Amino acid sequence: MSSPVRPDQLSNIYEECAKHITSTFGEVASYPVYWHVCGIGLVILLKILDDKSKQGGVLTIFCWNLIGVFLHELAHFIVGFVLFAKPVGFSLIPCRSEKQWQLGSVTFKGLNAFNSLPTGLAPLGLIAVAYSLFTNWTLWFTPNLHSTIGAYFVLFILVYNSLPSRQDLKIAFSAGSIFVYGTTAFAAYMYYGHWIDF
Repeated sequence: MSSPVRPDQLSNIYEECAKHITSTFGEVASYPVYWHVCGIGLVILLKILDDKSKQGGVLTIFCWNLIGVFLHELAHFIVGFVLFAKPVGFSLIPCRSEKQWQLGSVTFKGLNAFNSLPTGLAPLGLIAVAYSLFTNWTLWFTPNLHSTIGAYFVLFILVYNSLPSRQDLKIAFSAGSIFVYGTTAFAAYMYYGHWIDF
């Protein structure tokens, strides 16, 4: 049986990640300013078009949000499947719910106090995917204006669609989940707390 991760090991992992991020940001910061201006302009345009799409018909909403909604719901599905939440339905068809659109959904029949929190918050994992792509982008593509704009586009899609919906939060923070993960967090603090320097 493996021993638990020691605080000094966690510290080393954190330092390595910090060095990697610093190195990547340093490289990206060296790009011409107008590359980033174009990328930021694209992100602003995408956000405006996204807001406008919600004023259109169901076909417009479906087509515009298809990629992002697919990634969002796929994250729910994968985590729920791995944690035995038993997904039984997967939909990408927008439907009107009260005053807002529900762009997609995954239905589960095995949610419980253990798996509802990670399943509900699963789309946040898209941020990890975005980070991985960000730190490896220049290894796959030659740094230039087009690849930089492409990076902004991909990162926007991933990060924007990683945000949990209200329904996601309701599932994630059920009473059972709060008890299970609250207890676990308290136990972890009691074990590691004396190692933490303030």
